[in-house]
Amino acid sequence: MEFDSSTSKLPGMYDVLINFTGEDIRRKFVSHLDYALSIAGLTTFLHEENAVKGRQIQQPILNLCRVAIVVFSKTYSQSAWCLHQLQQIIKWQETYSRHVLPIYYEIQPSDVRLQKGDFGEAFKATAHKTFSRQQLQHGMSRWSHALTKAANFFGWDGSNYRSDAELVDKIVKSVLNLAVLSATNFPVGLQSRMEEVIQIIKNESRDVCRIGICGMGGSGKTTLAKAIYNQIHGTFTDKIFIEDVAQVTQTRGHAHLKKQLLSSVLKTDIHSVKGTRGNMIRERLRKRVLIVLDDVDDHYFSYLEETR
Repeated sequence: MEFDSSTSKLPGMYDVLINFTGEDIRRKFVSHLDYALSIAGLTTFLHEENAVKGRQIQQPILNLCRVAIVVFSKTYSQSAWCLHQLQQIIKWQETYSRHVLPIYYEIQPSDVRLQKGDFGEAFKATAHKTFSRQQLQHGMSRWSHALTKAANFFGWDGSNYRSDAELVDKIVKSVLNLAVLSATNFPVGLQSRMEEVIQIIKNESRDVCRIGICGMGGSGKTTLAKAIYNQIHGTFTDKIFIEDVAQVTQTRGHAHLKKQLLSSVLKTDIHSVKGTRGNMIRERLRKRVLIVLDDVDDHYFSYLEETR
């Protein structure tokens, strides 16, 4: 089984699978959506033709997913691979009652639902190239069912939004509110710990509240941190969730991670934190910000104290 090149290890669960086609879509809309979901603390898997070999999504991948986002674009129906994958996603949804969320990017929802217009013509052409004469009717029927079923789910029409940024923001907020993500399945004892930490944050009167969650590997620290984040992130002006901090600092250094964190919070590229630039950063950080760093060690906290 192959995974997206940005995935360095197999997590216990993917929060969101993003299904799409096209390098142009990947570099523009999908990359922004993936980044925003990751910043919100969700684990994503980019599912495209080059990410997984073969026609079918390998079952372990779908078993690890909570939500599937399908990005319909002008070229989606030109890909037999995408149409086969959509079949598998719909079967997964019907079997396990999972969420499938369609996005219509530069295409009308009715074109997808009814397979009409240029989308419909490409759909027919792809089917004729893919199936034999004996298989054609049955194959097209299965693809058509998957497209119509997906288009009947709640989703987003990109033409209703002023920009990709506004569309992405709306999607992320909606995904975070899904019960399957906000109601984490805790190991025994973690629910009460989550409530205890949230109460500490609420009662904290200082300008800066820093909380460390310690424990042995596999004890549920990341699950607890993500659950706390999902419960309270809406009360903060800005928020960021960075995973695998130890690995990032080991490969790219503490300074890189600090610049990444500041750039995410300030919504701009940060190249220096000294002098006048440093004063500007401190002024712009005078707001309510939630920062969660997963998998850190004492050395990183010492570094932050030395460079504040």
